[in-house]
Amino acid sequence: MAVTLAYLNETLQHDYLPGFKSQINEESSYFYKLMEKNTDPALGADETFLVTFGRSGGVGNRAEDGDLPTAKAAGRKQISVAPKNFFARIALSERLIKSGKTGAAFVNALDLEMQEIFRDSKDSLNRQMFGDGTGVLTTVKTGVTSDTFVVNDAKFLAENMVVDILDVTDGTTYLKESALIEAVDDETNTITIDSSVTVDVGDKIITHGSYNLEITGLNKIMTADNSIYGLDRTTNKWFNPRTLTCSDAVLLDDDMMEKAVQKSSLKSGKKPEIILAGFTAYRTLKNYLSQYQRYSEMATRYDAGHVTMSYDSIPVEQDMFQSDNVMDFLNIQDTFSLLSIGELFSWSDLDGSVLKHVAGKAQYEAFLSSYAEIMCNQPNKNVRIKGIVA
Repeated sequence: MAVTLAYLNETLQHDYLPGFKSQINEESSYFYKLMEKNTDPALGADETFLVTFGRSGGVGNRAEDGDLPTAKAAGRKQISVAPKNFFARIALSERLIKSGKTGAAFVNALDLEMQEIFRDSKDSLNRQMFGDGTGVLTTVKTGVTSDTFVVNDAKFLAENMVVDILDVTDGTTYLKESALIEAVDDETNTITIDSSVTVDVGDKIITHGSYNLEITGLNKIMTADNSIYGLDRTTNKWFNPRTLTCSDAVLLDDDMMEKAVQKSSLKSGKKPEIILAGFTAYRTLKNYLSQYQRYSEMATRYDAGHVTMSYDSIPVEQDMFQSDNVMDFLNIQDTFSLLSIGELFSWSDLDGSVLKHVAGKAQYEAFLSSYAEIMCNQPNKNVRIKGIVA
């Protein structure tokens, strides 16, 4: 019996998609797992939210026969949250679909296609959640005219990725668009693309077509004095995160860690729920604690059976997508929300079909869509330690 489009639609919708959603919940970062509890699928195309700052002016002591304090509400501002558009597209040839009646070859091809698209979608979501919204994957380290050049960090690059290369001098000129990465050397951070290009130090390697269109991630939220959700934080400093800076002269130690915990507690009234560390930052803290025989582990409450390093009874999680030399002390459930229009991921099927014929080709395609954004309504309850030196 031949495979029909109706059968494939049902398979993609009811067999593969639930497994993908389960995979996201089980394998995503702990930033997502904690924030997922605050997921709201009712976001509109562009929503405004009211955030407050400061204290009420109507509080104070007076003489027995004195006038009552003058009523004055705490400061209030509106922020604007617009969902970012994420898509993942697959294509199946008519020949492949018709071969379904032979069984194994078709099933294997479809399974492989689904595994790849789900893996890359999950990784992209996690990377974006820790990013700055620009889509920049890395920057050029050494200027050259060649198809092969060195970047500062190749960990987010892989063979067959399609990227754009943006001139750092003006931030708008593309030196190369739709460049195919043919080889990546993770040891030397060297990449080879499909044609020669002239690049200079600092030029940006970006996910193709995604510049400034990605989710507002931790690097955007936890960087002070930028603009976010329509607010200029150079003039609205109450909306900044708290920041501490390490260096060769100021190393990560108990004093620095305690300052971060105290800064978070001062604004939130409690310890941070979690510390999210980049690989270098995690190693540095672990080595520091180990030399004083104070390194300990704890069972987490947010992931049954999971054990991780702790500091002052706060779980410390390392994440490959977190910036290497950074630690974020976060009150996620009180200050972060993952907002989306409908389900976080779904097949596009508004016309009643997941698979659609490609005009002029013997091919059918389907695409996953996600319209989502991270909102942090109180960044000042969170603290970042940056510049951590190994």
